[in-house]
Amino acid sequence: MTDMGQTTKGFLILGAILVFLVGARTILGLIRPQSDKALIETALKESIQASKDGHPNGVLDKLSNNIQYNGTSAGGHQQEIADFIRDKKPDVVVENLDPVVTGDEATIVSPIDLKLSLLGQSMEKHVKDVTLLFKKEEDREWLIIPTHKWKLVEVHVPDASVAELIQQ
Repeated sequence: MTDMGQTTKGFLILGAILVFLVGARTILGLIRPQSDKALIETALKESIQASKDGHPNGVLDKLSNNIQYNGTSAGGHQQEIADFIRDKKPDVVVENLDPVVTGDEATIVSPIDLKLSLLGQSMEKHVKDVTLLFKKEEDREWLIIPTHKWKLVEVHVPDASVAELIQQ
C-alpha cells in the first residue's frame, strides 16, 4: 500500500511542477511578449530551414510557386522548379532582416544569396529586391496558451532580378 501512496505522491508532485511551469511561462509571456520583429525573424529562419531540409512550404517553395518573368508565371514548370529547389537544398541568406510591419502583415525587401551544389560544383546566386510577405496568425502554445505567430506566405522577385538570376 505504501508503493501506491508514493506513486500517487510522485504524480501529484509532477503535476504541480507542470502547473507551475505552465503558469510561469504564461506570466512571462504576458509580462514580456516577444516583439513582432523577433517572431518574424523566427518564422523566416524556420522557413529557410524547411527549404534546406527539403520540406514543403519553405522560403524557396514560396519563391518557386510565385516566380514570374515578364509578367507571366512559370506556368506548368512551377512544380519542376519547386522539385529542383527541394532536391538541391540550397543555403539561403537573407541580407536584410528588418521587417516593415503594418497591422497583421509584414514585409521584408532584401537581397538574397543562394548557395547550392550542381554537378559537383558550388554555385552562388545573388537575387536582388526579393519581397518576403508575412502574416500574423493566432496560435496556441502548449495547446492552451493563446499567442501570435508570424508565417511566411509569399515571396516575390522582380523581373530584373529573375533575368539576372537566369543569366548568371
